[in-house]
Amino acid sequence: MFNRISPLTYKEVSSALKRLGFEMKPKTATAHEQWIRVDHRGKFVVTVDKHIAPFDKTLIKSMARQAGMTSKDFFAACKAKK
Repeated sequence: MFNRISPLTYKEVSSALKRLGFEMKPKTATAHEQWIRVDHRGKFVVTVDKHIAPFDKTLIKSMARQAGMTSKDFFAACKAKK
């Protein structure tokens, strides 16, 4: 695991999820967004609460696990420029 990590913005996370093939589920009566991707490994649902951005290390780790990725790979995807 990595020790130093800067917080991620909502824009960085949402852009990365789009690049990774996730689509936003239509909103219901909740403040949380759910991003969904189905592939050969199964269905992945990432919950993002944009009202608490920027996201700290704990939330990044949780979103990475939900996306089926390591924290390091998820962080790198979020920091990548297209």
